[in-house]
Amino acid sequence: MTNLSLRPIHYASVSGGKDSLYMLGLILENQDKYPLDVVVNFDLEIDWQVAKDVVSEMEKRCKQAGIPFIRIKPRKTWKELYDKWGFPNGVARWCNSDYKLDCKKQLNEWIKQQNCRPIAYIGFCADETKRFKYEVHKENWELQDCCYPLAEEGIEESTILEWAKNNPIFGDYYKNLPRMGCMLCPYLTMRELAYLKESEPENFEKYFDLIENTEQRLLKEKGKVWKFRKVGGNIIKDRVLNKWIPKIQLEKSQTSIFDFMD
Repeated sequence: MTNLSLRPIHYASVSGGKDSLYMLGLILENQDKYPLDVVVNFDLEIDWQVAKDVVSEMEKRCKQAGIPFIRIKPRKTWKELYDKWGFPNGVARWCNSDYKLDCKKQLNEWIKQQNCRPIAYIGFCADETKRFKYEVHKENWELQDCCYPLAEEGIEESTILEWAKNNPIFGDYYKNLPRMGCMLCPYLTMRELAYLKESEPENFEKYFDLIENTEQRLLKEKGKVWKFRKVGGNIIKDRVLNKWIPKIQLEKSQTSIFDFMD
């Protein structure tokens, strides 16, 4: 019996962050080496505004290149899940399992319908080998379901970070922060929270209002005392406003002085 091989379908999953934008540009400029059939974005309502703007630019570029761009939304909104479970935390990370990963499930369902062999382009850099599912440059790479263009080209994350700092599409995001996740992530660092306050003040207030609501709701409905990061949302908010924002402003002023001296 002759073994039949399914046709490959090459897709790139992009988030709107620096690595995915750089990777997409690399792929579009090297279609002979990295064929591309479709680009996929998990369209999350809790993404940073800058990420949403970048995704719109990605979609525009793909349309110009004649490549389909698919946005996949979770079947339940973040607000619906929040109303059920409260603000996500280390124990109840429904924002990943029931929200973001639902997009992945939908993608897998769509791929199965295509009757093909999927090959995913993933934006891991050359210095992120621990995250690889496969080693790059293996002789049988064509049999794999993952490909890492950035790593294959020897591009490290630091190179992309410097590129992103000077790319106007990202505004000043990467001049302040090295990575981008979800805007309402329970694991935002203090520096990320400070940047949220400065860049999207309404969402900063929303972040802590949602936390306070959950703390009060758990106490009222279940008699359970839950404090965000073990100390409470109000304490964390106060630290951001009175410690971290002044600290970052001081850092920026010192940098400006040194730039002037140069």
